Amino acid sequence: MFNYIGNMFNGSTDNGLNSFGGAPVLDNNPVLTPTVSLMGKYMITDHWAARLNIGVLSLSDNERSYVRDDAAYALNQLSEAEVIDSKKTNQSGASFSVGAEYRRGYRRIQGFAGVNAIYGFSEENTHYKYGNAITEINQSPSRAFDNTPINGVTQPWYWSSMYVLDHYNAGTNSYVGLGAHIGVECFLTSYLALGGEIHLIALWEIGAPEYAVTEGFNTITNTVEQRTETINPGNRSFLFGTDNVGGKLYLAFYF
Repeated sequence: MFNYIGNMFNGSTDNGLNSFGGAPVLDNNPVLTPTVSLMGKYMITDHWAARLNIGVLSLSDNERSYVRDDAAYALNQLSEAEVIDSKKTNQSGASFSVGAEYRRGYRRIQGFAGVNAIYGFSEENTHYKYGNAITEINQSPSRAFDNTPINGVTQPWYWSSMYVLDHYNAGTNSYVGLGAHIGVECFLTSYLALGGEIHLIALWEIGAPEYAVTEGFNTITNTVEQRTETINPGNRSFLFGTDNVGGKLYLAFYF
């Protein structure tokens, strides 16, 4: 809130409240922990509650762009004909947190603390389609997504050009971990509470192997070739610290 108010006087640069919905555990992977998630609690006794948090996200983005029609241009350099290149990115994933908490409080103010088990998964792939084909005459065609750079992919020395067709993971990236949380709820009415919490988590990422499919013109054989390359065998990472799975601030309805 301080950042938001402070940025109101600088032309609204970086003026956002996204983190109030619950920042992703892994900042570079919003698919794993969507900004907004659904949390439920079941009161077992006056002091003990079971809880579940679910976040789901699926995104399909099709970026399309016009580019010169090389075949028409070769016949007439005044031609304004165009073809379409496309880049389609698919992302999907979900996160689940199951745990228990102990509550103590006085009247409208209720404090709580508990532990959680965390599991998540994510997938991402990118596919390219080009309107101009690679030919012996046109070995480096006009393309909107020209020589898309991907770390770990190198152009063979005998190719005159290289273009990415697919970039994908062979399977899903998995995330498992444990967390502890502490927070407070203020009951606005008997059934409606405004709550906030923070988490201490330990999270392991088990990445799936990553591949890329590329195409280019082989100057030795004078043919168009495709290659499937392994970019990495699957990354591993570990995160430990105070971060959030689900909401930092939330509105809870008890019934």
